[in-house]
Amino acid sequence: MKVLRAVLAIGAAALAQVLLVGHLPALARYCDLFLIVVVYFGLTRPPVGAMAAGAGAGLVEDALIGSILGLNGFKKTLLGYLVASFGALFMLNQTVPRFGILFLATVLDPFVELGLSLALGRAFDLPGALELVWRGLGNGVFGLLFFWVAARLP
Repeated sequence: MKVLRAVLAIGAAALAQVLLVGHLPALARYCDLFLIVVVYFGLTRPPVGAMAAGAGAGLVEDALIGSILGLNGFKKTLLGYLVASFGALFMLNQTVPRFGILFLATVLDPFVELGLSLALGRAFDLPGALELVWRGLGNGVFGLLFFWVAARLP
């Protein structure tokens, strides 16, 4: 049942991200639904489950955006593991800590991609600080909405 829920969440994130990019591209720049799903599973599942959800979400994202297959998969797997490990140490089931974790995961995401790009010998430009803040705020707001909806599903 948990695997089915993860697959459905990743599928819904993929569909919503495609629709968001197609119809509201300005808003899509500040919202990474795949990262939100990974953080959700990182906070609600053990590290292995979060890593599996991260790998699945990252590979689907790679397939949709046409990047190197596995780059986002590895990145989301690592972020899922870090969030799950951090969530095991601290109580993160309230609104403010969840927002903080979503914000930090969003800021950490491009730095992980920078490290992977350097390891692969690819060039990567980090986004500016202001853009990272806006992405963090966008993912925080959308993520809290996602957490609220997920808590009300059977």
